[in-house]
Amino acid sequence: MIKKKLADIAQILSGVYMKDSPVGTIPYLQVKDLLMDSPETTTSRIEYTSKLDSYMLKRGDLLFAGKGATYLCEVYDRDFPAVPSTTLYSMRLKTDKVSPEYLRWYMNHPNVVAVIKSSQAGSATPLIHKPTLENLMILIPDQKTQQIIVEIDALQKREKEILETIADKKMQITNQLLYNELNK
Repeated sequence: MIKKKLADIAQILSGVYMKDSPVGTIPYLQVKDLLMDSPETTTSRIEYTSKLDSYMLKRGDLLFAGKGATYLCEVYDRDFPAVPSTTLYSMRLKTDKVSPEYLRWYMNHPNVVAVIKSSQAGSATPLIHKPTLENLMILIPDQKTQQIIVEIDALQKREKEILETIADKKMQITNQLLYNELNK
């Protein structure tokens, strides 16, 4: 197991400030877009300028919500270019020794989030400064262990979805049975 600063394994960039444009063609991602299934259809758009080239996201980059109360980290897994807003940091791995999915899992782990939150600035809209992320220590197991962690995480998420679906169906059935009893 290796322990490295996040800045040693990933290039971290602050998002860019741009004005939305009704004729824009570049998706301009916000924190809310990280929670959407298809941000390419729901996000605002900005007009392309060469200034955006260094901010353009690529598949496998990570997005970290650095402003607000939820420090969510997601892997950018889209095939279209997009640009993160100032509410997000983008991270591009410098090494193939760490998978983006593993780093996402690690950054979202409650213990890591607690460490990050302990360094937040502001109270109305909490903020994580870039040096906090750069100096964050990342535990890096071998690639096989990373893969196992990612697979178990995916299974846990799927289990949660299934259990929520079962609970909803049980509630629907119970409510229908109760309603049927009223109509006897």
